[in-house]
Amino acid sequence: MKLLRIDDHKYYYQLSFTEMLELAKRYKENGVKMFPKYPLFAHAYFNRAVKCLLSWSPIEELEETSAKEEARSLVETLYLNISACLIKENRYDEVPHVLRYTNAQENPSVKATYRKALAHYMLKQFPEAVATLQKIDYASSKECVALHKQIVEARQQDKSNYNMMVKKMFG
Repeated sequence: MKLLRIDDHKYYYQLSFTEMLELAKRYKENGVKMFPKYPLFAHAYFNRAVKCLLSWSPIEELEETSAKEEARSLVETLYLNISACLIKENRYDEVPHVLRYTNAQENPSVKATYRKALAHYMLKQFPEAVATLQKIDYASSKECVALHKQIVEARQQDKSNYNMMVKKMFG
């Protein structure tokens, strides 16, 4: 097999915003396809897509309003996908940082809030996990209700273990 030529090759800095948006969408699609079998490769694709879009930052200052909204929602979706990859890789300490954009939102998505609370729970940061879940109506999602129940039980278990340790030391 021999490579004859490369058609339509452009450097990143030569792409227009709409071309960069299309490239980011292709990276996202490839990441979604790769996620079930190869989460590390999917993570790399999602990161590339976000880098493409953030290279045009700040997105708010662009003239194309329809592309601006599309890019903003795509960035949020990519951050959600990256957080799923991080959770699958047991890199819980990075998830709250990736999902920090939800702090400024009035109504953050249930998925983002759940993943952020799950990361706090796995890091044994129970007050932060409960506070994160309380930002939404977690009673409407059975996954969020189950996570809240686990957090409360783990917090009680942690407290009783601490009290037992104090009793043994000073009792």
